[in-house]
Amino acid sequence: MPGKAIIILLTGIIALSAITIRNISQRDNELTTHVINVYSDAQIKNIAETGVQMALRKIKVDTAWRAGFPLMNLLGGKVSVRAKDTTFLSQNLIKIEAFAFTGYGTSNQETYTAMCYLARPAAGGTRIFPPTMKGAVTANSAVSTLGNLQVDGRDHTIAGAVVGGQGSFGIWTTSSLSQSGSSDIGGTVSGTDWAPSKPAKAGTVATFQVYPGGYPSTPDSVMGGPANGYAEGTLKATAIAGTGGSQYVTNPALLTYPLKGVTYVELPSGSEWNSANITGTGILIIHNTSSNARIKNLNSGPFKGVLIADDIIHVHTQIIGAVVGLSKAPSSGNCLGNGSGSILYSKAAINDGINVVPFSGTGGMTSSSVNVVYWWEK
Repeated sequence: MPGKAIIILLTGIIALSAITIRNISQRDNELTTHVINVYSDAQIKNIAETGVQMALRKIKVDTAWRAGFPLMNLLGGKVSVRAKDTTFLSQNLIKIEAFAFTGYGTSNQETYTAMCYLARPAAGGTRIFPPTMKGAVTANSAVSTLGNLQVDGRDHTIAGAVVGGQGSFGIWTTSSLSQSGSSDIGGTVSGTDWAPSKPAKAGTVATFQVYPGGYPSTPDSVMGGPANGYAEGTLKATAIAGTGGSQYVTNPALLTYPLKGVTYVELPSGSEWNSANITGTGILIIHNTSSNARIKNLNSGPFKGVLIADDIIHVHTQIIGAVVGLSKAPSSGNCLGNGSGSILYSKAAINDGINVVPFSGTGGMTSSSVNVVYWWEK
C-alpha cells in the first residue's frame, strides 16, 4: 500500500476513534446526568415527605402543636414546615406543608412541596356539634306523623325543660312531610320558640332540603366523620369493645339495660327490632350494610342522646336529643309515630351522645397514629 494511502487510512481510523470516544463520553455524561437527576428527584421528594412525617410525629405527641419548623438542613438539602388549623370541604382539619430545597441559594436550586390534611377535633378534646343534627328529627325520606306524636325542635335540657331561644327545626327532611292525626310539631325560628302545634308554625319544619355534599349514609358520618373523631368503623368498634358499657348485638333480645355508651344493633338485611325497649342514654344505632335495618314500635324509654336508624317506625316513648333516619326509602313511609310519643330536641343530650367515644390525649388522636385525610405532592 502506498505511503500516502496508509496516512489517509490512519487519519480515518484516528478520526473514527475520536468520534467513537466522543459518543461514548457523551452517552456516559448523559447517563451520569440522568442518574444525578433521578437521585436529585428522589432526594428532594424524600426531604419534603420527611418534613411532613416529622410534623405528624409532633402532633401525635402534642395535638396542639402548630409551630412548624423553620428552614433547616435535612438529608443533604433544606426544608421548612408549616402547620395550621383550617377548613377543607366543610371538614375541620390540620394542614401540614413541607417545602423542600436542593441547591438552596444557587442557580441549580430545586423545590418540591408535600402537603397533607389530617383530622382536627375541636380545641380541648371535645368534638364539634355535627351539622347532621338539623333538629329533633333529621331524615333522608318522606316523613309522616300521626296519632298524638309530639316533635319539638325547641332546645331542652336533659330533663326535658325548654331552653329559650336555642332550638332548631322540629323536622328537617330531604323529602316531604305529612302531619296528620293529632300530631304536633314545634321548633325555633330565628331565636323565637314555637310550641308544638298542628299545623306546624312556618319555619319550624324544613322539607325538600339538599344536604351539602350528600346526605350521610353511615352512623359515623352522621356523627361528623373523621374530622370529628369518628372515622368509619369507630362506633361499631367501640360497641364491640364494650367501652363505657357499650354493647354490640345482632339480636336485640341480648341487650342489657339501661343502655349507655354506644349501643349498636346490626340486624340482618330487612330485619326489624319490634316492640323496642330503648331505655338509656348515649348513641343508639340500628343499622346494617344494606341500610334496611328497622326499629318499630319504640314502646319503652325514655332514651336520652342520639338515635340513628335506617328505618324508624312508631315512636311511642320519649326521646330527648335527636333522631336521624338514614334510609331514603324506609319500609313504612317513615311513619314516626301513630300514638303517644315525643321527640324533644336537646343540645345537651346530643353533646353527651357525641362525646361517649372518648378521645385519646387532648385531641382525639392516639400516640401511635393520626388520621390523614388527604395527601398532595408537587
